[in-house]
Amino acid sequence: MKHLNWDDLRLLLLIVQEGTLRRASKKAGMSPATLSRRLDDLEEAVGQKLVERFQAGCLPTAFGADMVALASQMGEIALEVERTRDRQDAHAASGVVRINTDEWLSYFLTTRFARFHDAYPNVEVEIVTSHRPYSLARREADIALRPYRPEQLDLVTRCLGTLSFGLYCSRDVAERHAAALSSGDWARVPFVGFDEPRAEFQSDRWLRALPGAPAPWMRCSYGLGILDGVSHGAGLGVLATFLAGDQQDLVAAIPHIPELDQEIWLSMHASLRTSARIRAVVDFMGQVFAAYRETGR
Repeated sequence: MKHLNWDDLRLLLLIVQEGTLRRASKKAGMSPATLSRRLDDLEEAVGQKLVERFQAGCLPTAFGADMVALASQMGEIALEVERTRDRQDAHAASGVVRINTDEWLSYFLTTRFARFHDAYPNVEVEIVTSHRPYSLARREADIALRPYRPEQLDLVTRCLGTLSFGLYCSRDVAERHAAALSSGDWARVPFVGFDEPRAEFQSDRWLRALPGAPAPWMRCSYGLGILDGVSHGAGLGVLATFLAGDQQDLVAAIPHIPELDQEIWLSMHASLRTSARIRAVVDFMGQVFAAYRETGR
């Protein structure tokens, strides 16, 4: 038997699981031609045919089925190795991680980070909230979360997902202004928004452009002030939609405003990518945003 590429066994397992080279190649992130060549290499290495290729799909030979069973066992072993590594990392990772972001994302993180401490008890997290981005190059922060992709070449970036927004009010306001809300008569309802220095924010420009809507009678210099005003009956305001699951008394006048969607980008200095504490925080934030994509919360 020639030298065996163990990664080719993983591809064999994927081909059999997916049933066709096309579906397997898409999942593997390579072209069908490349995947076919890798299968040829594996069959040459073991000296036997592993898969019968038909127009409708692929079926393993008897020997191929045995190899698939072994590949499946290897996959389970690999997963167990990763879980063991993660458990060791949980004890090895230590130190402080500073995350710089804006108000909505600060609230999003602080209300979802409790489980992180259980997994990584020696890592401390500082969430630094500001409209002004902190400098990652000058180490003002370790990680940044922002609604745009940074352009610096020395940064590692990753899109975590999309933050969406809606127009909300309290249950009391919804009941008192039910007729106006159902007809979209914005002139007859009160609003809460940002103050004049922040009137250029995209959400506030959208709010002030609503047909017939009066200027917000209550104006705040920070996003959570709008949340407080809206949830306590001061009027309608633009809020991040994840808050709907956190605040039981919020009512959506417009559940989703597509033009306000924001891609959320994580960035960090390239020199930090191998840090255990940074990797722990980045992986956890990836899990949190994955859950948000699936549930909206």
